[in-house]
Amino acid sequence: MHDDLRLLIIEGNPDALNRQMAAAGLTTNGAQYAASVRQFAPGARIAFAHPADPGARLPRGLALRDFDGVILGGSGLHVRVRGNAPAVARQVDLVRDVFRAGVPLLGSCWGLQVAAVAAGGDVQPCAQGREVGICRNIVLNGRGRAFPLFDGKARTFSSLAIHYDEVTRLPAGARVLAGNGHSRIQAAEFRWLNGWFFGVQYHPEFDFAHMAGLYRLYADKLPGLKGLPDAAAVTGAAQAFDRLHRDPGDRQAARRVGADTSACDVRVRRREIDNWLHFCRIARSA
Repeated sequence: MHDDLRLLIIEGNPDALNRQMAAAGLTTNGAQYAASVRQFAPGARIAFAHPADPGARLPRGLALRDFDGVILGGSGLHVRVRGNAPAVARQVDLVRDVFRAGVPLLGSCWGLQVAAVAAGGDVQPCAQGREVGICRNIVLNGRGRAFPLFDGKARTFSSLAIHYDEVTRLPAGARVLAGNGHSRIQAAEFRWLNGWFFGVQYHPEFDFAHMAGLYRLYADKLPGLKGLPDAAAVTGAAQAFDRLHRDPGDRQAARRVGADTSACDVRVRRREIDNWLHFCRIARSA
């Protein structure tokens, strides 16, 4: 258990986007991550930062060095090497400060992209378009199989995902740990300044109900993607994710969205998060 950890979760969306998600019955990206952390560390002390909004950087009275680890999950925004909107630039600046402070940083999707740009990498729209639903056939390379973030994971596994952008160039010295047929960089790690970043392009923190809600929120953008030829297919996939949320053993629903055991077993799906929490404990006592 990791109940004594003190963690900072950076919310990637501005308040306006979070209000849209709330209207669709969805929790925030930060709340999704907090719930996944509490699966392994029910008593962890979790604080939230909201740098996408003006004047909402860190919780009052706290500094980055007060935390054992920092997490940045998903967002509906887009980050690039230059020309970022203020809501994005503030997040890049905060992530650079996390590196300077030497606090372990974990990122999913947007978190991987922001960390890469902060340290000198690049992000562009996915060459193969949006990846949504089940991120299939993620393959660990030799470095990934030996990397502690993936202890307990199979060499090939699946997870949940929704992304329009992908990292196209990692910072100097970074190492790719996993990829799939959609995105070459599905997991990476690198050191920069005083910090160490571990990140994945997929979303181990999501639950199936959240994915179902995202299908409904973005229903007008999904028809035409692989496996989603029309609006009826999008609706059917959302319903299948709802069924999997109620019963992860529902084989018919799993087949409908292409989910294997590695995606349906929540403890397997979130093994990277549990492993990272363990790393934070070790780093704190080093």
